[in-house]
Amino acid sequence: MKFNPIKVAFGRHETFALRYSWLTKGYQAVSKPKGNSIFSSDEATVVLGVGKNMVNAIRYWLQAAQLIAPAQSGFETTPLGDKIFGKKGFDPYLEDEATIWLVHWLIASNPELATGWYWFFNKFHKPEFTSQEAASALLEFAKQNIQSKFSATTVKQDSAIVLRMYARSKGNTRTPIEEVLDSPLSLLGLITQAPGGRTYYSRALERDALPIGIFGFAIAQVFEAMHISELPIEDLMYAKGGYP
Repeated sequence: MKFNPIKVAFGRHETFALRYSWLTKGYQAVSKPKGNSIFSSDEATVVLGVGKNMVNAIRYWLQAAQLIAPAQSGFETTPLGDKIFGKKGFDPYLEDEATIWLVHWLIASNPELATGWYWFFNKFHKPEFTSQEAASALLEFAKQNIQSKFSATTVKQDSAIVLRMYARSKGNTRTPIEEVLDSPLSLLGLITQAPGGRTYYSRALERDALPIGIFGFAIAQVFEAMHISELPIEDLMYAKGGYP
């Protein structure tokens, strides 16, 4: 979860926000015999039931959520992915809100593959903003901190995808129905949209629905990454630089 200015990723989601069935569908495909090469297979669109660009998006989101990892001949499921989505997994169909909180943490603490998400939840601390302000802030962050090449247009698109994933859609009738289906992460209420649609809110509020076990898991990962066994609660709550 340590930010590396050289190892960053923008735009690998093919402009598709994470959708409900994708993690389950993608994990199951990879976990099958010879499934490690599914994403490079001609059968991928048939097995996953989506177009080629969406195949790439599913692969990306599985990696960003740390549920699969590159292997010698393609991809393999991770132990955490097996615990959640395996045959005896805790929540193979993403029905428990606790799992959605966990997926949020795994994406937001993955700056190498989900740089925009890491930035928003660790660096961007405006409680009220417009989509344009968020896009400009992410682009400025990239210009000041990232040492590898990137496209300004792609960076701004990532900002839009962050908002689309976490803020519930307003049902714009001009938008195709498949594009307004809410991401599971929108259930968490971490980003909300004003009735007029121009303003977004992301405020530090009490989150009673956050399971203590998921919170403990996140803290344990922070401790492991920082090689520490204790941390002042004030630092844990208010540190704005992200961890470690």
